Amino acid sequence: MRAELAFTKSALERIGARPNKALGQNFCIDGDRLRSCVDRMSLAQTVIEIGPGFGALTELLLERGAVVTAVEKDETMVRFLHETLPHPNLSVVQGDALKFRYSDVPAPFSVVGNLPYYITTPLCAAVLKALPVSFYAMVQKEAADRFFAAPKDDCYGPLSIVTQLYYDAQVLAPFAEDCFYPSPNVASVFVGMTKRTDAPDVPPAKLYAFCSELLSMRRKTIKNNLKRYETADAALAALSIDPGIRAETLSPETILRLYTLLAD
Repeated sequence: MRAELAFTKSALERIGARPNKALGQNFCIDGDRLRSCVDRMSLAQTVIEIGPGFGALTELLLERGAVVTAVEKDETMVRFLHETLPHPNLSVVQGDALKFRYSDVPAPFSVVGNLPYYITTPLCAAVLKALPVSFYAMVQKEAADRFFAAPKDDCYGPLSIVTQLYYDAQVLAPFAEDCFYPSPNVASVFVGMTKRTDAPDVPPAKLYAFCSELLSMRRKTIKNNLKRYETADAALAALSIDPGIRAETLSPETILRLYTLLAD
């Protein structure tokens, strides 16, 4: 199994490198816990994997019969995977996961990854805007709170709203610092999301952009944040929303209804 300390150290020695802090490289070495998460995944056959590293998660996805496109920024990792994990169902692409065009992947598809902590929010936003049928991500515990945040919570925002409207999300397992090499200074969790059967018939990218605009100035009133919309007053009145409140107090469902009234 690749999710082991011995394998990880051997792989680093083979490529003559140390974990790259700038790329957020912390390799999972708890194979049993990782496998238990994969066993609980509901995957489409087509899977996009973000940041495969040395292939700890990749090999488990291939065992499940997935056809995997792994997006890896580190060129040495790409070469390592080509040399040590040849498989007819695996394509390794060197590139930036933030720039990958998830919306170009034919549906249905899933996205899985051990996400670099420093780009978790924009990366999750890029993925969710493309509406995969499922999304499984290893993220910093603090970052995971954004998926589950309620109105008025400090971390309640566009990511919370889109996740809760389009997906059923849950924490599959916690991962302590010693589950990784090198050990990060934060605890992690593996979060799973599966698309809801009653997901809105609204492009999530457009709704995300609306939520970003609505919550861009959190201390201002909702009327102030909607001033570019000529029909804002009528929409707020139709939904019995006090124009003097802050947008962060509204539920995802109410924000969706507001969007449908204001959408161009």
